[in-house]
Amino acid sequence: MLITLAYRVPRQDLDALLGTVTAYPLTEEFEAAWESLPKREGQRRPRYSALATGLVAATGRPVKLFGEHDLAEEERHTGSRMLLLTSDSAFDHRLRVAVRAWEKYIRDGKGTADLAGLLPDPEQDRPFADFVTFRTAEVPVMPNWVFRTAEWQVMRRLAAAPLRLDGRPPVVLSMDTDGALLAWDPGDLIVNRAGTAFSLHKVTARLTTRVGIEDPVLCFDAHLSRISPQGDWAKNVWIDRDEKGAPILRLPIRRRLDKETEEWRSHLDPAIAKILEACQLSALEFPDRLPDVPGAIRPQMASSRFHALGSGPGPRFMMRLHEHIMRTLPALVPLSYEADKRIRLAPRVTKYATDGLPPAAVGPSGFERVTLACLYGTPGGRERMLAELAQMTGRPVNPEPGGPATSVNARLDVVARYCPGLLGHDTVNRAAFLKSLDLPSGKGNLVAAWLETEYHPDAPRVELDAKPHLRRLLGHLGTPTQFLATEPAVLPLKATAPNPETKKHSARAALRDLLRAAGILDNRLLEAVAAGGRPNTLTRKVLLVGIHARRQQTGEEGTPLVLTMVALYIDPDDLANCRMLVYSDCRKAWAPGARGVADFHAGAIGTTRFGRTGEKAKLTRAEVETRLADLLALQPTGTPTVVFLDTLETRTIWPGLQNVQLGKGPLPGDTLRDQGADVAIIRLNTDISEIGRPVTRREKANMPSDPNKPAAPERKVYRLAEGDRPSWLFAGRSASIKAKGGDRGALYTRWTLPAGLTSQLAVPWHSYTGKEIVVVSPGSWAPEQLASLTASLCEQAISWDDRTQMPVPLHIATAIDEDHPDYRVSGEEP
Repeated sequence: MLITLAYRVPRQDLDALLGTVTAYPLTEEFEAAWESLPKREGQRRPRYSALATGLVAATGRPVKLFGEHDLAEEERHTGSRMLLLTSDSAFDHRLRVAVRAWEKYIRDGKGTADLAGLLPDPEQDRPFADFVTFRTAEVPVMPNWVFRTAEWQVMRRLAAAPLRLDGRPPVVLSMDTDGALLAWDPGDLIVNRAGTAFSLHKVTARLTTRVGIEDPVLCFDAHLSRISPQGDWAKNVWIDRDEKGAPILRLPIRRRLDKETEEWRSHLDPAIAKILEACQLSALEFPDRLPDVPGAIRPQMASSRFHALGSGPGPRFMMRLHEHIMRTLPALVPLSYEADKRIRLAPRVTKYATDGLPPAAVGPSGFERVTLACLYGTPGGRERMLAELAQMTGRPVNPEPGGPATSVNARLDVVARYCPGLLGHDTVNRAAFLKSLDLPSGKGNLVAAWLETEYHPDAPRVELDAKPHLRRLLGHLGTPTQFLATEPAVLPLKATAPNPETKKHSARAALRDLLRAAGILDNRLLEAVAAGGRPNTLTRKVLLVGIHARRQQTGEEGTPLVLTMVALYIDPDDLANCRMLVYSDCRKAWAPGARGVADFHAGAIGTTRFGRTGEKAKLTRAEVETRLADLLALQPTGTPTVVFLDTLETRTIWPGLQNVQLGKGPLPGDTLRDQGADVAIIRLNTDISEIGRPVTRREKANMPSDPNKPAAPERKVYRLAEGDRPSWLFAGRSASIKAKGGDRGALYTRWTLPAGLTSQLAVPWHSYTGKEIVVVSPGSWAPEQLASLTASLCEQAISWDDRTQMPVPLHIATAIDEDHPDYRVSGEEP
């Protein structure tokens, strides 16, 4: 049995567990007053969170403000258009004063502040249970605001008792105004050996639903939040006002450059100062310099920045958290997963075939011949490329620089070109250098370029990175690309060059990524899904389709949607007959994988014509239906199709993917199914906050000798033991945790590391992870067949040595997007 941090909330215990909330139902008049607020700095009107942040500062309590979309249908029928929620009504007067002060600030003292006068009296405490509708054999229905606030009382109860840990005193947990629990005591901070870097443990919870479970589900998780002592690279801050029983404030912070000192300083939203003044509360101010050791004010560093402490609390802490939840919240019922004996995975193959890459591997590319062009600028780069090619082929590969191609097999060649001018970061006109390469051409031939570029993570960032330009430039020529990093000849002070093993690993990964971009597949994929005599393996030709959709956050009006689609035609008996296709926007047609990849990288990323909601979602669905119809027209009649989608990316585009209307709303391929086509739909969810993190196994065999050490998930697919509709959890461990010494987080918590291992505090401690597999529409397949196929397509990656988050076609569709020159270039999406 696999145990996770997901728990069923029995309906008879909803009131006791979730408690009540104070609600201010806001009418059309309030909404109209909100719409009359002035726009700030040329942007839209203030976000709801702007007011909520001010109210949090004023009341010291959790506050959320929701729009009409997040309300229940009955709330809208009674005239509510917005909803203000807080954890209790004790600060009603202060809340009204704060709303008036905030509006005056937003209006810059001009006009009338109407919002506070339109606030109704708060309702009597509103039980969450009153807004949960239970359904037979289906998940419960709740308005969005319930999902985003129901954890408040749960977390208060979880914090009522200290968290017991083996090997040290219990840890006191303190709630913040976001509803998270923090190990706030100064003695519980994680500190590096130099005493200059700090982190704290944070526990979160989320109310959700689970396919096949008729009750709500609570999912917990834990993180290690890094502290920026002076606020550098911080976006939020925790502030302890030392008020008994009050949560710790969590507020956004801003940074500004002091023109006199030319130093960056942190400050809160100016509206907060006005609110606190109006409420006659002491001001919240940042001193010019915070203490070297975090105290009452703790800026939270953005997660993407370097930090001297590693991330993650580790599996052992997760197991202690599970035990704490069971002690303090005994009414919760852990969801249990049993290993599905009908699903057996083939051994994962990580090494190259001893007899080299077969000619049949070129077949999926759709080309008669493929030439791998090694474009290098240093002798070391050429040496690494050719050494890895020799590993792949099983024999020496040594093309002459600038000379003719060397054959690897009957359909694959290699050429080498010395071209430092083309590859240099400071080159202005690269197109001129392309003409001198003299690369092979001809109908039925493909060139895939492997390019050496200069890079080291500690080196100063170059002003004009060659990689995006080269990828786009070669994309216009129909040439897919991959890069091999070489460190600069002169490294910055204290920077170290990568060791030979690291260089070898990066060359191996780059070559495999290049083969993937070219559409070259080897026998590993077929062996994973079809060979071995295991139950539920693939025995018929099938079309596998991955649909990837992501919002490109540009920070400008209109958010483009990036839509990539990849198809793999799999013939389990003949690798040469398999095909990889990518939809090309510029051709308005399906193209051989390499051409589709090159076309995508040559063009603009995404389009504002498509979107995830409203009319744009309808346009997106219609476009996908057209593409799927065109794809099936290219295949033999009757070919079954299996479509894979990422739940988080696509469930608002196709509501039939959502738990609340699973299989009953729009789905990809609806038009084709209506015409009799065999189209199955599988959704995958990797969001641990929704599915529950794996914690340990409880079995008789293969268990740790230390009972306090979590048992890692085995190489199995686990089926949810309860519920009317099957779903599976494919749990696992990251490559880091499986590496030598990578399980420190299972042996210790970060507080209990022995003195001789304190260097391990700088290392990331990964916890166990997993992905949920749900068969939304099975087509002609048994659900367990599709679960087995999905897991096998994740277990055997085509371009690296470990498991991928998504099955092969969806993984490729995602990788194509992430390789685009403009991927998140103007902003990042959380």
